[in-house]
Amino acid sequence: MINYIQFFPTFRCNRKCKSCFSRDFKGEDFPSEKIDALVDILVKNKIPSLDILGGEPFLYEALDRLISSATSNSIEVTLSTNGTLTGSIKKFLECYNFRNFKIGVSINEPPSEELLKIIAEHRIWIKTLFSREAFLDRKVLEFAKKSSIDYYLIYMDALSEAELSQSMPFYEFMEKVENLRETFPNIKPVYCKGFIGGEKYRCPAGTEKITLFPDGSVYPCYLLAGKKDFLLGNIFSNHLSEILSSPIMDVFRSFQRNQCKKEDCKFYKHCRGGCVAHSFAHLGNLQGVDPRCNMNKGGSNDKNY
Repeated sequence: MINYIQFFPTFRCNRKCKSCFSRDFKGEDFPSEKIDALVDILVKNKIPSLDILGGEPFLYEALDRLISSATSNSIEVTLSTNGTLTGSIKKFLECYNFRNFKIGVSINEPPSEELLKIIAEHRIWIKTLFSREAFLDRKVLEFAKKSSIDYYLIYMDALSEAELSQSMPFYEFMEKVENLRETFPNIKPVYCKGFIGGEKYRCPAGTEKITLFPDGSVYPCYLLAGKKDFLLGNIFSNHLSEILSSPIMDVFRSFQRNQCKKEDCKFYKHCRGGCVAHSFAHLGNLQGVDPRCNMNKGGSNDKNY
């Protein structure tokens, strides 16, 4: 059952972050006249959540209409922003008071005082990409703790060799998170259920979630989006049941055993081998083990926290 859709209404952004997977995507914004049709599809298929990504969502002109249509139909909406358009964020939050709506802001460099003020006032949760060289400011950690703000540390995607050297094995990531939680208990790790947390699937891509592009094209997850071999169909041209029954989904729906050789890992018994997209990117093998645990040769760097 699909629990949520990762939706990219726009690829336009006012930043060019090196870590952003969608920085090279281009195309027209999602047509505002199709918003109600999209929400109707979610309602009819009992999909309870919509995760709005980008690009920078606050550059999407019909954002208020999108969120209004979804939340008025009892769909929970989360939105991720880079936090730089503080004027737009503040105005938006002052003008609208949507139920079932939450905002998360990415902080990967020193934030402005105005942004911190908005975060505290509107209870916006914070997220930071966690890598060996990641920005993780103690001032922001203390601010989040004092303000009782949820702080999410995101296990870094690494689809290139350069990124792989900046990432770390999953067990190391979890160890660092637990160490941080001793001082900052509001920290929460974010990672693919392909490691732990999944049930009968290798990966939640296409089984618990799907990714939707502005043109209506559907992919198993955002890390495989834009690749023709993983195009499942178009949400306006194909029925969702047809999309989800694509043979492309076989590898995501099946799971036999963890192929990882690190049997001494504390997560081994519950791990499902990690993210399929990472195995495909580095090994060309959808059944392979996530290379962040098996190929990573980077050294530990704790200086940022």
